[in-house]
Formats: sequence, structure tokens, C-alpha cells
Amino acid sequence: MREKLAKKTQAVEALQFMKQILERIAPVNPVDLQKLLNKFEVVQVPKNEIIINEGEIADSFYCIYKGIVRIYYYKDGKAVIERFEKESGFFGGNFTHLTKKPGIHVYETLEPSILLRMKFADLEELCAISHDIEHLYRITIGLFHNNFVDRIYTFKALSTEKRYHEFIRQYGDIINRISMRNVANYLGMSSETLSRIRAKYDKFPDDHQTEK
Repeated sequence: MREKLAKKTQAVEALQFMKQILERIAPVNPVDLQKLLNKFEVVQVPKNEIIINEGEIADSFYCIYKGIVRIYYYKDGKAVIERFEKESGFFGGNFTHLTKKPGIHVYETLEPSILLRMKFADLEELCAISHDIEHLYRITIGLFHNNFVDRIYTFKALSTEKRYHEFIRQYGDIINRISMRNVANYLGMSSETLSRIRAKYDKFPDDHQTEK
């Protein structure tokens, strides 16, 4: 009974969290916003669980209430981490629901996570009857695309040290929750190179905080 009550409380808190995120993106009238929130399902996912697999067309999108998800693909048989998503981050198969083509990415939890999940079909139905929700969806897609392009393409052009500095700027609040093996993979460098850069960064942190 106590466990059931705790899960119900957690679900209420997660939906309130989702409401605050959506309200920051774009205004939605209260009635339509509640319809949107009613379509979200709160799901608990264990560590190292694959949420969306390579070769799948995603039928749902997710927002992270608690946890971290790594997004990677395979190149020459080796996993290459493209990005991480943390609390308040969205993911949903990199537009496979629009292209209708199987995705190349794997979405995997790095720790026990609580996610808010909505089916794309439900979202599309709401977009068809609510201009506010359709506007919110378009803005969210635009924000994701712009951030994706900036993070992926601009980031890869940086030197190894600047990539680490950018990683700290983006993910410094969760660095202790990600293994150094995963960090090195994401940064595209060996563990030895990462250790050397970290030692330099830790020795002179103020120098890097003022770098542009």
C-alpha cells in the first residue's frame, strides 16, 4: 500500500515537472495543456535498459524526470556515443516517426530512470485539434534541431581540450554520474588523453572558466 502511494505521488510530481517544462517552451491554454499532460505515462526504467533500439521506428517520445540516457550508434562494429540526455531532456528516435525509416541509434539508460512517455500518434491527434499544442510541438522540434546541429557539428570541430571544456559546460552537473569510459567515447579520445586533460583542468580550473 505504501509503495503504491509512493508511486502515485511520484507520478504526480513528474507530471508537474513536465507541465513546468512545457510552460517554459510556449504558452498553451490550460484546457489543452491538461489534455496534453493526460497523455503522458510515467515509466520506471532500470539501469542499462535499451529504450529505443537500432533498426526501430520510434512510436513514442520521452522526457527524463530522473536519470541519464546515452544515445549511440555503431561504426565499424564499435559503439560511438553521440550525446547524453539528462533531467528535462527530450528524446524520441531522431525523427524516425516522420521519416518512417528505421533508426541507427540506440537509447540506453545509464542509471535507474523515471521517464515521461507519450505516443506520437496521441500527440498528432492533439496537434490536429489544438493550435496551441501544434505550435508548442513545432517550437520544440525547432529547438531540438538547432541544439542537435550545434552540439554535433560544432562540437566535433573543436580541439580535444576545447571539447572537454564544452563537455563540462553542458554536462558538468552530471559528470560524476557518467563513467570516464563513456565520457572518453563521447569526446572521441582515448582514456589516457582524457585523464591528461582532466588533470590539467582540475589543476587550473579558473583558467578554463574564462575561456571563450
